[in-house]
Amino acid sequence: MTTSATVEPWERKSVWIRYPALLDRGVVIVTGLASLTELTRLLWLQQGIGGFAALAVTVAGAFLSRSRAWPGLVLCICGPLIAELTGWDPMVTWTICVFTVFSLTLHGLSPVRSGAVAGIAVYLSEVYFQGNGWVEVTALAAVLSVWAAAASGSAVRANQKYWSALEQRTRDAIATREIEANRRVAEERLRIARDLHDVVGHQVAVVSMHLGVAEVSLPPGSESALTALAAARTGVQAVLLETQRILDVLRTGDTDDDAGTRPAAGVEGIPALVESYRAIGLNVRATVGDLTGQLDPTVSTAAFRIVQEALTNAHRYGAGRVDLDVTVEAGLLTIHAANSRKRGQPAEDRRAGYGLAGMRERASSAGGHLLVGGDDHRFTVTATLPTNGKTHS
Repeated sequence: MTTSATVEPWERKSVWIRYPALLDRGVVIVTGLASLTELTRLLWLQQGIGGFAALAVTVAGAFLSRSRAWPGLVLCICGPLIAELTGWDPMVTWTICVFTVFSLTLHGLSPVRSGAVAGIAVYLSEVYFQGNGWVEVTALAAVLSVWAAAASGSAVRANQKYWSALEQRTRDAIATREIEANRRVAEERLRIARDLHDVVGHQVAVVSMHLGVAEVSLPPGSESALTALAAARTGVQAVLLETQRILDVLRTGDTDDDAGTRPAAGVEGIPALVESYRAIGLNVRATVGDLTGQLDPTVSTAAFRIVQEALTNAHRYGAGRVDLDVTVEAGLLTIHAANSRKRGQPAEDRRAGYGLAGMRERASSAGGHLLVGGDDHRFTVTATLPTNGKTHS
């Protein structure tokens, strides 16, 4: 089980695994320092050409190996042999060979073959230079150094490849998890769309059909009832259109209202919205200020939906007249709706359901806030939205 204390794999790697190039550059620096030290020693002791030749061949081979591995290694191990043949101590030259083997195995050269070739060369150079027989401590130390360098370079490379593979698997796992999450979200959207189509859409269509039957069945002189039924059918048709839009969004995942061809409802639709509620019998006293100024689209849509939900709540739960004020002043759009409660209805009943939660979410999405107030006799809703859609401090 993953906990908050879990450390990601790449956070536990040593610096040498994270940056193997540092080791490679270190080899170059050590080779350069050893070469300068040996050159200074040769000049100080005024030795013959043999020591200079051995050092030159060894250094040339070390740097050639960085572009051509085997030719460079062969040339590099010739240096200790030249030093031994000319009577010069080969220790510095075979030390350079050791670091060269480490660098080559770090870049992928076979540690067995490179260790064997370099080990034989440095062993022979020390054995013949010391002249103490085949069992020579310095020669054995030289061979062990070569093999240790080969093993170390190969181990660092293998460890680095392991961590790289582990990181790639981690990235693949994260990508797979995201794909799986997106797949499940898409499946859930389709399930909701099916339920919405099969249940809500069907029931709304049935309601529309019954309203049509009621219209044609009314006796003469029922003009007010006909008007109410016509307004109800208009509302039902609006619900059907909105349901269809939601179905399209759920099925395609496109939230841009039919790829941008159908604009979302905004503040310009508030007067018509108020008239639609008046047509179904709601007494609305509306004061709508000048909303022609530039409003952020999110704010405009949120304002329309908040007014719609406020009027719906007033129609379902309220009594008497609804006072609605929509004004813009000092960079703030304010919506205030107030109405009387139905007699005997507790204040907490009005807070049930998802209507107020939806209004709060709308206000928050536009950078504003919603306040719900009133008492046992009156209910008020006040939404304050910044016109630019940014949080107002």
